[in-house]
Amino acid sequence: MANKLGFGFFVSIASKIRTLLSRKQKFYLLILFFLTLLLSGIETLGVSVIMPFISIASNPALIDTGTYLKFFTLFGFTSRKRFIFAFGVLIVLFYILRAVYNIVYTYVLNRFAFGTYRHMAHTIYGKYLNLPFTLYLKKNSAELTQLVQQCLAVSNLILFSLQVCSDLIVVVMLYVFMLAINWYMTLGLTIILAVLVSVILKTVIKQNKSQGANVNVANMGIFKVLNETFGSFKIMRLKGIEKYNENRFSESTQTISKAMTSLQTLTMMPRCILESAGFSLLVLCILFVLLKLGSAESIVPIISMYALSLFRILPSINKMLANINQISFYSTSLDAIYKEYDQPIEVANSDEIKFEKALKLENITFKYEENRPVLNGISFNVEKGDKIGITGPSGGGKSTLIDIIIGMQMPETGSLLADDIPITLKNVRSWRKKIGYIPQNIYLFDSNIAENVVFGSVYNEDRIIKVLKMANIWDFLSEKSGIKTMVGEGGVQLSGGQKQRIAIARALYDDPDILVLDEATSALDNATEAKIMDEIYDVGRDKTLIIIAHRLSTLERCNKRFIVEHGIIYQK
Repeated sequence: MANKLGFGFFVSIASKIRTLLSRKQKFYLLILFFLTLLLSGIETLGVSVIMPFISIASNPALIDTGTYLKFFTLFGFTSRKRFIFAFGVLIVLFYILRAVYNIVYTYVLNRFAFGTYRHMAHTIYGKYLNLPFTLYLKKNSAELTQLVQQCLAVSNLILFSLQVCSDLIVVVMLYVFMLAINWYMTLGLTIILAVLVSVILKTVIKQNKSQGANVNVANMGIFKVLNETFGSFKIMRLKGIEKYNENRFSESTQTISKAMTSLQTLTMMPRCILESAGFSLLVLCILFVLLKLGSAESIVPIISMYALSLFRILPSINKMLANINQISFYSTSLDAIYKEYDQPIEVANSDEIKFEKALKLENITFKYEENRPVLNGISFNVEKGDKIGITGPSGGGKSTLIDIIIGMQMPETGSLLADDIPITLKNVRSWRKKIGYIPQNIYLFDSNIAENVVFGSVYNEDRIIKVLKMANIWDFLSEKSGIKTMVGEGGVQLSGGQKQRIAIARALYDDPDILVLDEATSALDNATEAKIMDEIYDVGRDKTLIIIAHRLSTLERCNKRFIVEHGIIYQK
């Protein structure tokens, strides 16, 4: 663990951040580096100009010697008072410009850091959208929600890392300045403060890294409980497990509360220790000189300069340690995002493919696990306009077969052909657009009917009303708010049959060539199912229908019926 928290730990952090950044962001990072160097120079100059001004203000006779005299003569001053006044005004102007630069620098720094949040969150979301379907099935919504939140944590980590670099450069410049004033006194202070910093890093960072991991696990727990609560509220209420879920939620929030309390406490601890140690050492130096020499007048200028330098250095060191604490705390989030960047994605193109004659499945095989085939040598033809019925026992491979037909999965062996053209990743996007898919579990989001029907396609009000009429739900909606009727989260304001009709309208909206019903009516009662199936056959009379169902009555009007069992297909 010690090595992980040493130089190698920070090299690993830098390497992972570099991988996550785009080329454009790396260029901006280079610009930020030069802006940081300029800031460090300004901060060092801000400390170094105070002592000369105090010196000539308290002893104007110094103007007649050394560098002061050169500037006095160069700019043609006629009195010491005017020189001191001009020097003071110049310092005030410098500090005003210093403040403006600091504000601009802070804005640029934060804009870059939090711009990385957008970049990473967009990348992670895009990867999830393009996951191979087999891998997607192993994911859950809580994981994606957690990862998006962790992107914000990583952007904070990047901000803290940049601030550490900025403060480090300032400290180094001021340290060189202090060495020039009195090198042996500076080395003495360095040894003492270095020991303190080393102890702080070893004791604090390890604890924060551990607490950061605890927070990530607890956040995942919170998201899972929330998803389960809203996804199965009725079951939870019926089983009377409200207290159980409440305790799970409470445990996760308590873990986060303890971790954040620890983080904030440990973050301010270095400041208290270092400030006390640094300024105590200066006082002890003065007391030591008083005991030895009886007067500290000879070292007052040096001590004053050290006080000014430490007044700037110690806050920078404190800020560095606080930021390092934050970096260690959020490093587990960086590990999680870095890992997700290696996820494989589906590279699908949109080459045009037509469906004017027939769809053919030739010797299709597929498996999720080695030596456990789900489909084994599936072959059959679907002529354009056919009404195909597929039934069979649960787990027989029906849904996997449909996933291959609609282009969600690619067969391991064999071919899926439209008009004798193989459907591959090159043309699968074009193929998917020809499919209207109606699943058993209808997803309706908390918006109005129109948005749920369009579902991201080009909005056309006339088309929306047309497909709602085709789905036989327009009369019901016209008595409410029409296409602006709200459905509630998950469609809670609609009945099961009404949800199915919205799903039919959604499937018809883009005018697909093929309508696929994946056990779409299995949750409905017989009368409602019969009515909806009549409507589907009516609206799909000029389309190819592929229907999966357990009830044979659902498939009565299909001209071809198949049974899928143990990965093998039989025509009935």
